Amino acid sequence: MDYVSHPLEINLSSRSKLLASGLLSPFQVASIVDYRSRFGDILSFAELATLPGFGEGSADALRHFISLNSRSGPGIPFKDTLVIRQDAVARVAVRGKEYNYGMKYRIAGEGRFEVSMAARSYYGARSLFPPANSSLCAVAYGRNRLGKIVLGDFNARFGQGLVQWSGMSLTGFSSSASFCRKANGITPSWSYAGTGSHRGEAADFRFGNFLLSQFVSFPGLRSWTEGSKKGMISVMPGANLTWFGRNGQAGVTWYYLSGPLDGPLYQAGGKLSADFRYNMKGVDCFGEYAYDFIGGCSAWIGGTSIPVGGEARFNAVFRDYPSAYAPGYSGGVRAWSGSAGERGLALGLERYSACLTVDIASRCGKDRQRQCKVLMMLPVQLSDNYILTIRMNERYRPDEPFLKYRTGARLDLDWSGSGLSARYGRSDLPAWKARLRAEGILCRSFAWLSYLECGRMTDSFSAYLRGTLFFIDNWDDRIYSYERDAPGNFTVPAYYGRGWSIGAYAGAKFPFGRKKYKALKLYFRASTVSYPFMKETKPGKTEVKFQAMVSL
Repeated sequence: MDYVSHPLEINLSSRSKLLASGLLSPFQVASIVDYRSRFGDILSFAELATLPGFGEGSADALRHFISLNSRSGPGIPFKDTLVIRQDAVARVAVRGKEYNYGMKYRIAGEGRFEVSMAARSYYGARSLFPPANSSLCAVAYGRNRLGKIVLGDFNARFGQGLVQWSGMSLTGFSSSASFCRKANGITPSWSYAGTGSHRGEAADFRFGNFLLSQFVSFPGLRSWTEGSKKGMISVMPGANLTWFGRNGQAGVTWYYLSGPLDGPLYQAGGKLSADFRYNMKGVDCFGEYAYDFIGGCSAWIGGTSIPVGGEARFNAVFRDYPSAYAPGYSGGVRAWSGSAGERGLALGLERYSACLTVDIASRCGKDRQRQCKVLMMLPVQLSDNYILTIRMNERYRPDEPFLKYRTGARLDLDWSGSGLSARYGRSDLPAWKARLRAEGILCRSFAWLSYLECGRMTDSFSAYLRGTLFFIDNWDDRIYSYERDAPGNFTVPAYYGRGWSIGAYAGAKFPFGRKKYKALKLYFRASTVSYPFMKETKPGKTEVKFQAMVSL
């Protein structure tokens, strides 16, 4: 949404700014920088589509998020002036007798500097101040050698994540696109929570085709400033050196972690890795090899993505993480969450929104565990307005005494008045919409859940009503189902028992002033769940939530 209001200037932004945006892969950034140096600015999306790493599909997908403003574009005079913009958001949510708040503010001089802050509280907090979580960041962007300098909260994501990958990192393989990590180096953090990011100083510098990133963060400083813990601050310096070419990249990453500064100094952690990504005639190869100085062991990831028949891709990735390899500050692809090491091979075949993935993995250490997971997703275009999506998954764990198998199947029938495409995914155009879902799980026993959701979405208003039935007798057979909620909230309840639930969601946007992004946004959510079909009485639950946000 930020780039819809303020598109990324791909002709005027530095390599560091292009990488930090998250809109472009390192291959695409290298192509843009190389093309600009040889042929000048990119003046049309047709011209962008001819660059290596793009094509018509990628160029068209970026149309709403980038700008082709040029220093020499015909009819577009270039003015090297500083443009200041400010963004502010404040929200408060009420749920019964509990409430929380969140606030964000950012001031930026496009391509020169940026200062941002964010804070939030939780439901049931005893005091409003200090906030439960907060983040603060200041960024200065350079012109020549200097890419940027960051003070405050930032993310560091390098290679395939074996050494440094801050922020959220999903486990499991929901599609073959999740096999390979897409690193974007040092980026400022502007989130309500800020958890998972680093707090300290970072900078990157460009030397020809090389980008040098360095950082010093202070683990424990966030907890200390938020009042939860004191005296447990450590220091962690690190660096990354990456070479970028038109068809690939290669890098080296390192960090050192000290013990708490209020005690005797010692090395509490440290890793060193080498990584690469390379594309040759449409075939992607990637990998990373890392060494853990404390555990005295190494871990590695290697994979490939191969075009099959032009429109499909075959993907494979192998990983090996010894149990002594510390998972802290890393985010490599995994089948399990937690600290135990693992070894595994994942294979995937993907064509547009359809995919088939197989992951075979084993856990190292005392609690050895083996697992095989198969996932198949197939969208079927029934008409211009209807899509039937078939999803089937199987999990097999031979070392578990009872629950060796967990079989799941799900059918989603989607309808939209604005049309749907099985090739490009569901549409977010304003229209009436409906979804019918039927899902079953066979593990300890057979469990099922079904819901019907109908609603209307426009540019300024959306409302949805959902009714759910479920019969789930065992906790091991629980079914998670995502439900709509206001921004800043994430609701995925685990359904268990026999009963029904009804939920309603509504959101409205009321613009004011001359700027389209100035708006008052109101959100309402109400839900109730009851268990009338159970032999033993189980209390139900009713929740009503209201949230207001002011965006300036």
